[in-house]
Amino acid sequence: MIRTGYIVDRRNDLIWFLGLPLFALAFALYSQFALSAVAIASIALWIEYPHHFVTFLRTYGLSDDWDRFKDRLIIGPIVIVGVTLGGLMYAPLTITLVMLLWRQQHFLMQLHGFTRIYDFKARTGDASIGKWDLALNWVLYLNMFLASPLFTRLWARNLTDFGIPINADTVRIVHQCSWAVTAAFAVGYVGHLLRGIKDGYAINPIKYLYLGLSYSMLYIVSWHTASVLVHAVANMIIHGIQYNVIVYWYLRRKFEKEENTTSWIARLVRPGNVVAFVALGVLYAVIYQLLRGGNLDEFGFGLFRFEYASIPALSLGPMSEQTAFELFASTLLFLPGLLHIYFDSFIWRVRETKVQGGL
Repeated sequence: MIRTGYIVDRRNDLIWFLGLPLFALAFALYSQFALSAVAIASIALWIEYPHHFVTFLRTYGLSDDWDRFKDRLIIGPIVIVGVTLGGLMYAPLTITLVMLLWRQQHFLMQLHGFTRIYDFKARTGDASIGKWDLALNWVLYLNMFLASPLFTRLWARNLTDFGIPINADTVRIVHQCSWAVTAAFAVGYVGHLLRGIKDGYAINPIKYLYLGLSYSMLYIVSWHTASVLVHAVANMIIHGIQYNVIVYWYLRRKFEKEENTTSWIARLVRPGNVVAFVALGVLYAVIYQLLRGGNLDEFGFGLFRFEYASIPALSLGPMSEQTAFELFASTLLFLPGLLHIYFDSFIWRVRETKVQGGL
């Protein structure tokens, strides 16, 4: 009935996959009271950008991936950056919401991918558990977006900006429907697990502990902060650091299996070179910060403005300078991450044998 398996091993999973959500929660709740928006944005940059470097290392550093995905790696970044910059000039809040949703979907898929690895390593679950897990992630994430006070303020304001009339009753109905769907799916998911156990399929409790800790952190932060930046930092701590860990071990195992020790990437992920691996990611963040220079608002060249009037029907006042800065800072922090999200949509396919070998 019970079989355990780990993404890396017991010790590393305890630190990076089970302990990290608790640290992210504590840091997020602390930062909203003790740190300014500028300080939080700076911390977010130092957490976020090293894992962008790791993505580029994973994507452009392996010759077989470059050969398979050359067109996507050249054309995709040009299209994404062009569309995003154009959207920020004419509909900044809309494009920010799109970026937030895409980012959340990406994090959702990373959570789902890790649950698949937990089942793969422990040899647990029936043939359909992957689809059930994916649906569970979607339901939990959409409920957080629709029902939490943090994101309700954003989607309600954006709908009003597009001329869609909503009021407090509409928002309350959306919240109630979202929670009802979530509760109904939870019942169905538990029922599926019980049927699987009855049919002789084991479960991996580490997978469900990982999901429980991750979503507990996300929900608590979504309900107890009004700052998009604070939520972003909590998200980045889990997503970025866990991503760095999985890429390091993926590359290390991949090169060990291929007995390839000549490339510079193989030497970088060799046992004992973790400090160099981390240092290169930090250097990438430093270079970005130096190239950007100046204040965040200067980096936007004055083209992007988050200025929104009050909405009496929803008891929302005009957007404050603090909120506008946080949205602007989050958008600039997320922009390079769109390439990371785009690349990950096709380089990490667990069903492919090339990927399984590294995992």
